[in-house]
Amino acid sequence: MDAMRFSTIAHSAHDLCNPLDAATLDHACERLGLVAGRRVIDVGCGKGELLVRLAARYGAEGVGLDMNPAYIADGQRRASDRGVAQAITLHEMDATRYAAPSASFDAALCIGASHALGGYRDALALLGRWLRPGGRVLMGEGYWRRDPDAGYLAVLGATRDDHVEHTGNIAIATAAGFRAIESWKSDVQSWDRYENLYAETALAHARTHPDDPDTPAIIERVMRWQDAYRKWGRDTLGFGLYLFER
Repeated sequence: MDAMRFSTIAHSAHDLCNPLDAATLDHACERLGLVAGRRVIDVGCGKGELLVRLAARYGAEGVGLDMNPAYIADGQRRASDRGVAQAITLHEMDATRYAAPSASFDAALCIGASHALGGYRDALALLGRWLRPGGRVLMGEGYWRRDPDAGYLAVLGATRDDHVEHTGNIAIATAAGFRAIESWKSDVQSWDRYENLYAETALAHARTHPDDPDTPAIIERVMRWQDAYRKWGRDTLGFGLYLFER
């Protein structure tokens, strides 16, 4: 089935489409150092939840980029409902086509979405150009906890080179000219909550939409993914959040 449709269904109960706990995200956002009028861009913004929080709490002005029209519409509703619609602009578009002047943002977010800019290294390079000197970037990126099994890579459709270790993500950013400020790792309990909600939401859709032509594919995909997560993923793939300064 269409990957974007599946993601929309499976993440429909998530505010944030990543396995990080709320306290960690709140602390990381606070460390961005935003105040009223500062500009922030979020690549792969999903439902715009982080931009809405930054606008509501700190008075920041945000730009969000995402390819999913359902997420963009959700984000616009969130911004309107929480009184920050004037501060946030969301674009349904390929992030590589976004034209921003150099040094035009005070902070940048790219959490679990570096693929939207061609990968982790390319994302750091482009975000670095968009940031003013001293601007901060919050990156969320996968990393290997241990060497991945071939069977797990097959399920992911990935290769060993798609990720490095946690400290490797920091080293790559340092080599790209960023100063590492702080980093966090998603704990196993947060991963479990994320994965369980993801699976249960997708399966609930399948149960309540038996005539949906995608229902068999949804069930097959969820079962295969859950099995791989329990067998390999839980101990193999980590998710790190990294705060860097340009």
